[in-house]
Amino acid sequence: MTALPLAVLVHDKGDPIEEAFAAARDALARRLDLRLAGVVPRFGPPHSNGRRSMWLDDLRRGDSIPISQDLGAGSTSCCLDPAGIALLSVRLVEAIEARPDVLFCGRFAKEEIAGRGIREEGALAVEADIATLVAVDRALLDGWIAFAGDDWTALPPHAEAIVDWVSTLHPLVRTA
Repeated sequence: MTALPLAVLVHDKGDPIEEAFAAARDALARRLDLRLAGVVPRFGPPHSNGRRSMWLDDLRRGDSIPISQDLGAGSTSCCLDPAGIALLSVRLVEAIEARPDVLFCGRFAKEEIAGRGIREEGALAVEADIATLVAVDRALLDGWIAFAGDDWTALPPHAEAIVDWVSTLHPLVRTA
């Protein structure tokens, strides 16, 4: 069976998907014949309320985009930073225009289910026939399916699964 060019890292709350994305990025980046683009999520230092800050490492530019904001020590509100999400959108469109072999999109979460976030950019990548990888929490799969339908490959939250998926799409690509 041929792998579909859209893959979802299906995870449960607490699964170390940031580490899986980073390890897959590192393994795939060793191949000079494979062009990677997009963003890899990671956590940064805690905000004053104790929640970890959220960052996205841009694979093309080599910098990081903060997508959370510190709302104060007592805050329990959503800490997504609209300016960070807007910048992420621009960066993903730039990455899609560069026509990479594989696009890392980060997470499809509540913002995307609500029609915001990076929803449109993920659709643009698939329309451009770019192998696209996104993480979706198992609790949000119904929202993902309502958006994407059934034409995607489910992956466990492990770097090896990502590397294997890319290798099926790009059979000449072998990682060290």
